[in-house]
Amino acid sequence: MLITKCAVPALAVILSQSQPSEAFSPTNGRATFGFRSRSRQLSSLSMSMEPLHASLVTTLTERLGLVTTDFTEVYGGQNWECPSTGAKGSAEWIAESSPKFLTGMTSSTTTSTSGEDLTINVWMGPSYDVPHLLLTFGEQADGGCAVTADYIVRGSTPIGGDPQYVEVYYGGEDGAVGAWTAAFGLEGAVPLPPPAEFETRLIASPACLAVGGIEKSEAEAIAKAHVERWLGWVESSQPVMARLRGSFNLRDDKLRQYFFRGQLSKNCKLYGEDLGRTVAAVNTGPTAEAYVGGGS
Repeated sequence: MLITKCAVPALAVILSQSQPSEAFSPTNGRATFGFRSRSRQLSSLSMSMEPLHASLVTTLTERLGLVTTDFTEVYGGQNWECPSTGAKGSAEWIAESSPKFLTGMTSSTTTSTSGEDLTINVWMGPSYDVPHLLLTFGEQADGGCAVTADYIVRGSTPIGGDPQYVEVYYGGEDGAVGAWTAAFGLEGAVPLPPPAEFETRLIASPACLAVGGIEKSEAEAIAKAHVERWLGWVESSQPVMARLRGSFNLRDDKLRQYFFRGQLSKNCKLYGEDLGRTVAAVNTGPTAEAYVGGGS
């Protein structure tokens, strides 16, 4: 189903409490960056990274026992196009067939004059302390490739307050910090500007990797490693104590709420109120608390 202007009455009500602000997000849309003065010649935009995106979605689906839902179709955002800019995209909400680890996973794409953004966001449930996975990558119109990859901190303890949590999920050469260091050691690598939305910056971890100006093969390697590292954590994780799950659930609700607000700000500015609200909703997933400010 292709839409150019979304009018979803239910969303109009539940989203009315969220007001758009500035627009920019590391998870679905980045500033265009130029690399024409670099010594290394990057290839022009000639081959999409969509095959890798599809492959990673398949890997996650098979290893976690996921099934595609009809959420984005029902909300009118499974496939969309902006008539004023020509940008187009798609989104799917994918959930566990037998709930265990996850709240769910968003698989989304956006193609515009600045290139492509291919996104996989996986939101954990409260029974395990593994960070949420956020990943966006793509080939850009100026010939470079970019990756934004993060593991979102969870639970009631601030990052840094639990050295063991930091060491398991962020420290060491094989963790997120090591991945950040390796990525910025690549020839031509440049940091992407931070997102304009306060809400999007608020939920990011200090180890968030946002790099541009790299080759396609390098971007693919970073994206694959980001997913495989996270899957290793999930597949070896142990359930948290039942008495701690409430704090995980509370923080997760707030994280999703802020994620949605950031998406709303970005997409309403890019595509207008109607389409922007729908794109924000399908990129966030079916969490009512995110739309109405629950979990407080």
